[in-house]
Amino acid sequence: MKAAIHANSEIEWLSCSGKTPYGTLIYNYSWSDVYMEPYYQYLIDNSDIKILVFSGDDDSVCGTIGTQSWIYDLGYDITQRWTSWLYEGQVAGYVEKFDGFTFATVHGAGHEVPTYKPAQALKLFSAYLNSSDWLF
Repeated sequence: MKAAIHANSEIEWLSCSGKTPYGTLIYNYSWSDVYMEPYYQYLIDNSDIKILVFSGDDDSVCGTIGTQSWIYDLGYDITQRWTSWLYEGQVAGYVEKFDGFTFATVHGAGHEVPTYKPAQALKLFSAYLNSSDWLF
């Protein structure tokens, strides 16, 4: 996996929390006071970047409803209402398209989507990189 994305093979990948060989991770929660919506609005209004926001739909910490809340508060028009997307013939989540970006869910995943649903996450990320029609 590391070689495929040209990552340093000497680095040991670990979970995102707790003690590591390099010390204890300490999160700076003052960043939670910095709202990201203006950054999304700037990018949507001033660039041609394809933006994908995605959430796992099975997460009690970073729930899909919270993501939906700030997305809808941005005020952009919905260009396509909820449509399912498939992985190996099964519903893998849903996509809703807005004027300027796309929101997708991954069924059965938490907020670390690739940890829970690696194959579905790869399909979604590949679709993003390839600007697939079903996604954008």
